[in-house]
Amino acid sequence: MGTSTSSGGGKAGSPFDPEWLDQGDAAGGPAPDGEEGVPKDAPENDVPGLEHAQDQDIAPDRRFMPARSQMGKYLSGGGRDALRGAASSMINKGMGGAGRASNTMRGVAQGAGQLGSFLEAVRAGTDPQVVDWIQRVRGQNLSASDLALELIKEVMPDTGSVDDESLRNAAADALAQLYEQDPNVDIFQLDDQQITAVIGFTIANEVCNRMDLQLGQTYEKLKYSPVEIQAFRNDIKQWVHGEVQRIMEVLAAQRIDPQTLAHNVLQTALEVFAE
Repeated sequence: MGTSTSSGGGKAGSPFDPEWLDQGDAAGGPAPDGEEGVPKDAPENDVPGLEHAQDQDIAPDRRFMPARSQMGKYLSGGGRDALRGAASSMINKGMGGAGRASNTMRGVAQGAGQLGSFLEAVRAGTDPQVVDWIQRVRGQNLSASDLALELIKEVMPDTGSVDDESLRNAAADALAQLYEQDPNVDIFQLDDQQITAVIGFTIANEVCNRMDLQLGQTYEKLKYSPVEIQAFRNDIKQWVHGEVQRIMEVLAAQRIDPQTLAHNVLQTALEVFAE
């Protein structure tokens, strides 16, 4: 699913959001649509200091422990109910609620939206800078995979950060999925449905990456074989993509710009997964 190294999670006393994340419009303020983080009656509310920590924007110790417990149940045959529990706990307990998670991951929405906007500009062929890029890559006679990499390099420059690299991987996988659907697709002339599909694939892939990062150590503890782990990851990916696809179908019908679409898809997806 992109990332391969699981995370032990933040230590007690550290903020929910990373220090580099701009706090100007962020986690401390009211969350969208009245989101208040973890409901008082939510299950597994036995994580020490959770409510107080969220009130202070400070993450409690072992905040992903309940989600990893649910992931363990899923891996042991608990099915999609256990998987849903793992995702819900990861967002509510581990990330401080859907509203805070949406803010923390806002770079994902920005990147996916920029990718969609660039694909629209490529199709239109009226922006001089985009036209220059088109002429340059056309002249190189690139393979589909190399063309996808050039596209991502243009839209999402390599900053060296782990989060940005994860997003670049998510976008590369999204374009590969587009080619899987239609091997003859013309990346220079994508229609609206194909562009929104790329946005949705990118966001879904990044949700999978986040689950892998925060909950992936459960695979290591249970000592599953690489083949078994890949089967589980494929099942998780199928589930996540199915949920995001349903959200995309509703929001894409509103014909909003790619940036707004990406933001709304991510926010709605996180709210659904947090249920």
